[in-house]
Amino acid sequence: MSWGPRERRVETLAKLDEKGATVTVRRRGEAHEVLFDGRVILASDAHDTEEAFGAMAGDLAAAPSLAAGPRVLIGGLGFGYTLRGALSSLPRGARVVVAEKVQGIIALCRGELRHMAGDPLSDPRVEVVQSSVEQVAQGRGPFGAILLDVDNGPDWATFRQNGWLYTDAGVRLFAGALEPGGSLAVWSGYPARRFLTVLRRSGLHAREVPLCVRGRVRARAFVGRKGRG
Repeated sequence: MSWGPRERRVETLAKLDEKGATVTVRRRGEAHEVLFDGRVILASDAHDTEEAFGAMAGDLAAAPSLAAGPRVLIGGLGFGYTLRGALSSLPRGARVVVAEKVQGIIALCRGELRHMAGDPLSDPRVEVVQSSVEQVAQGRGPFGAILLDVDNGPDWATFRQNGWLYTDAGVRLFAGALEPGGSLAVWSGYPARRFLTVLRRSGLHAREVPLCVRGRVRARAFVGRKGRG
């Protein structure tokens, strides 16, 4: 049987229990998807902007000294594309901490899906922590850069609990976990210019960076840089 572009074959690869919720991994045509209780939370066919977002880390991260490499915190592992982009832009002496709440996602990226982003978890610069990104920021800082790729963005959080990350209180927490001169960057799949105001209210110098694929804006990064004073 042949499958047309609108009839891509769907194949379930794995089902995992995650604290009473069901995490499903499936292949749809050439793409992979992860569902959390039936809701798609990750899709590999939209990874270009995530990798471009991660690659900003090299320019954004402030090092604590000339002798020490930067420390970067990434919120959300996903398929590992944001992490892969960050590693491509950071020096050998960098250290990257990835906060991922769902143990099943970590297991998949270390197992059957490790090939998707080039197995970034095997890089010796990387440490994965099963925790929320705000807990890691509060307990493990300061960081030269914090990259948040945990949901659809400030104005369209799939999970209500993630909405707090984009509030004044959430941004203040992350700003307090930055090195002087460090940056908070937030991936967003949708326009969210009001979030620039939230960044500024936390004392950060804010800007919007378009993330383009084949010349078209497909997502955005909202960046707030902390002053050095």
